[in-house]
Amino acid sequence: MSRYSLKPLPHRGDVFEVAVGWDPALNTFFVIVFGVPDAVRELEVRMWRGKNLGEICTVEPLLAFAGQFAEIPSELAAKLERDRLIQPHCPAAPMSRLVAKILHFAPNGG
Repeated sequence: MSRYSLKPLPHRGDVFEVAVGWDPALNTFFVIVFGVPDAVRELEVRMWRGKNLGEICTVEPLLAFAGQFAEIPSELAAKLERDRLIQPHCPAAPMSRLVAKILHFAPNGG
């Protein structure tokens, strides 16, 4: 799994952090938008895309969504694609099998 922390856009004072990355177990890219910490210093997950199996298959929609909240470094798309190629989804991998079991998903319809 990869994870990159992005700097919020200057006009997004309601955003503390935007995290993006690749999750091979879920076979998806993800973006998580965190709100500013509350009085007890807990970060609030404001939005989370890519938490379902195969939800975001390509970098473009991921970066389009994340770009609404954070600055997107020019090299980020290439890094994310490299992460996907280095750690491809493997249904037989222990973490993928665990996720499939939790989600009641059986590869090949089994």
